Amino acid sequence: MRIQTRTLKLVLIALAVIVLLVVVYILAGRFEASREVAPEGADTAASRTTVKEEDDDTDAVSPLNDDSEATATVYYNGKEYCLNDSLHNILILGIDDAEVTESSTYRNSGQADLILLAVFNDEEKTCTLLHINRDTMTDVSVLGALGDYAGVTYEQIALAHTYGSGLEDSCENTVTTVSSFLYGVEIDNYLSLTMDGVAVINDLVGGVTVTIEDDFTGVDDTLVQGETVTLMGEHALTYVRARYSMTDDSSNLARMERQKTYMLGLTEALKKATAADVGFPLEAYAAAADYIITDCDIDALANYGSQLTEYTLSDIISPEGEAVLGEEYMEFYVDEDALQQLVIDLFYVPVEEE
Repeated sequence: MRIQTRTLKLVLIALAVIVLLVVVYILAGRFEASREVAPEGADTAASRTTVKEEDDDTDAVSPLNDDSEATATVYYNGKEYCLNDSLHNILILGIDDAEVTESSTYRNSGQADLILLAVFNDEEKTCTLLHINRDTMTDVSVLGALGDYAGVTYEQIALAHTYGSGLEDSCENTVTTVSSFLYGVEIDNYLSLTMDGVAVINDLVGGVTVTIEDDFTGVDDTLVQGETVTLMGEHALTYVRARYSMTDDSSNLARMERQKTYMLGLTEALKKATAADVGFPLEAYAAAADYIITDCDIDALANYGSQLTEYTLSDIISPEGEAVLGEEYMEFYVDEDALQQLVIDLFYVPVEEE
């Protein structure tokens, strides 16, 4: 009985991680790049720049070098910093495939539409969510026909997951690419969730009840303005993600309000489902497992889940940059100076002078 109780507790905590994934995944649309057309003559094939060298004799180096791993000590804007050893993190990926499938070749169709790094600070008891725009142009690690490293190509960071079978190797390749993008910052774990996993969790709790405040005409005619409905399946995804087809939401404010409403409703529905059936967490975990790829065992997930409940959760932050329309697709070019500062602030601490 003790073992069963502990297992149920671990699954319940692990479910908290899955719920976070669902909530974050449906919020991914909040960070979609605006569909701006590239200015005439704009260079949409720009490469990443490196930080200017400091005129100093110190052996420490900039975090914007090409090393595969972050250096323990860096010198930035006249100050010395070291990696913050109180941090650990997990990379959360939202994959645009309906379900987890293994490709028979060394390429697959699953792009990482959501790339989010949850950074836990054990000393300050905080969790910072770092969102990376899926259209970010960067050097993407490429896997060859045998699954081995075959070099890099300059393209959208979301495409890193398309190299490999679509399983662990694709997640690991995305980890490599994201780590490189963040100048070698180590990523401890990863967890990916496919699109249909969102609808599964929504439907397991019996749907989420909301009042439709916006006009969804032509987008989803089952969502009638002014009516109170229980969102099920794809209708839930439409409710929280629709924007560009909404004629009155160019500012994104209406969608953000819908997302807040949905999160509150989902949270309440999960509480009720668990209170009504002690076995619900097991059912939910089993149902969601088919949509998840992770290098975490249940104890690791439980640890992340417990910290999510105990730590202070920050707002989602995202690197600054510019979104332009490339030859075919949207491209996001990061502001290197701003990203440099973000990496220093999030992953490093000043070295105390003696």
